[in-house]
Amino acid sequence: MLNWNIGTTEISLNRRGLLIWTLVIIIVILVYLGSFTFLEEANLVEMIKGYPDILTSGLGMAPEVFADVNLYHGGLVLLYILLLASIYAMMLAGGMVARDIEQGTVEFLYTRPVPRVVILISKAFSFLVLMTLLWIATYLASTAVGGFWVAPANFDINAQFTAHLTGYLACLAAGGIAFALSPLFERVQASTAFAVGLGFGFFLLNSLSIMYEQLEFLKYLNLYYYADLSGAVAGEPFTEGMIVLPAVFVAGVTTGAILLRNKDFTIAS
Repeated sequence: MLNWNIGTTEISLNRRGLLIWTLVIIIVILVYLGSFTFLEEANLVEMIKGYPDILTSGLGMAPEVFADVNLYHGGLVLLYILLLASIYAMMLAGGMVARDIEQGTVEFLYTRPVPRVVILISKAFSFLVLMTLLWIATYLASTAVGGFWVAPANFDINAQFTAHLTGYLACLAAGGIAFALSPLFERVQASTAFAVGLGFGFFLLNSLSIMYEQLEFLKYLNLYYYADLSGAVAGEPFTEGMIVLPAVFVAGVTTGAILLRNKDFTIAS
């Protein structure tokens, strides 16, 4: 059920994108986690206490976040890293299929004696490898900055590992959603627009569900609730959420494979 040539080709084609997104995330870690000492010395906790709770909680900027380096990184910095990483995950997954349609390579690839289901599973395998590399690099960068520079005595690498793991699983779920819808995209640009829109949509739903009690039900519709980064870094990971997220990935790849198998490709000459 796995074609190694397709898998390795996809990894090779997307190496540059992985490098760029990894560098962007590492820069975010350097800037924001590296600023923790400055924010702590600026007594930001007392300043934020004067802000409305509805604003600070919705943006992940509750006062207690700035009082503990682990909660600051896991509950705030990783929140925005997940925003970036989930957008990249959906761009990557959707683009793997849309690129073949846009460039016309379906005429060659999809007429070979390789089932379409195998093609998509091979692409999903490549996606798994690239996402794993991205989050390994993210965790190593966080450990280096937090554990060896910002707060060597207080940075809990074990708790941070759990938080990074939940972020990784959330990105798998995001990729699963993109794989499920990827056969519907005819252009990479459309897939990219979808990824950016849905990525910010999840973030907005998460903020609204926290800010307004009447909209709390929206939390069930976004990745951030199931990842529960703050809970993970506090030693209380959302176990059910960690099961739901990879299940969404598997369901998404399965759905995408079914749609791709039944899709009628009409390539203009």
